[in-house]
Amino acid sequence: MCYSTTLDRDLKALEKRMNKRMLKENRGVAEVANVELPLGQTTAFTRPLWPVVSSKAPDRISVQRWGLLPRYIRTEEEAKEFLKRTPTFNAISEEVEAKRTFKQAFDHGQRCLIPVTSFFEWRHEGKAKIPYRIGVKGGDLFCLGGLWEAHDDADTYTVLTTRANPLLAHIHNSKQRMPVIIAERHWEAWLSPGLSPTEVKQLCEPYDEALMEAEMKEPPAQQRLF
Repeated sequence: MCYSTTLDRDLKALEKRMNKRMLKENRGVAEVANVELPLGQTTAFTRPLWPVVSSKAPDRISVQRWGLLPRYIRTEEEAKEFLKRTPTFNAISEEVEAKRTFKQAFDHGQRCLIPVTSFFEWRHEGKAKIPYRIGVKGGDLFCLGGLWEAHDDADTYTVLTTRANPLLAHIHNSKQRMPVIIAERHWEAWLSPGLSPTEVKQLCEPYDEALMEAEMKEPPAQQRLF
């Protein structure tokens, strides 16, 4: 699954690459939460705030918190308990329309793009876990596909996953999954409210391994919040 990402771009570079400006109110959210770009290797379990482009504001970059929360979750304690019981950092794209936690976001076209410059997966060899840093060739920024849900504090998101392409099947050999990567030519379509469920599923197909690269790299240890 995808629980660890990086975004090694500053705000100006991110805005230029996405051809969008960050929402002014979300600049404030980022400042209050002490979120500074670039973002080094970050684990989902710390529930970080992250720049996203959502169908709610497709012409701007907003800030959302990783780990989709249903709207009935009101407090931080409720959020922590919910995520312990039902981790929603990732969502299986083949199943979201049937899963209660994600069905509303899926049915209402609440999709988002999560810009990253890499993500981490681990290969299992016996008892050893070998970390790989994975990105697109050339080191360019790319976007993961996700779903979002409204929340009082900050909207929340989940990263969609799909079956692994051959490269990721070799690396993530325990589950053979990978995050959904939305090709740049499909960014606008992904956020379109008129996209049919069939078209959404088509955009969740595994990304071409010929366009990706991976290297073994030990990520820094990070603290879990729960």
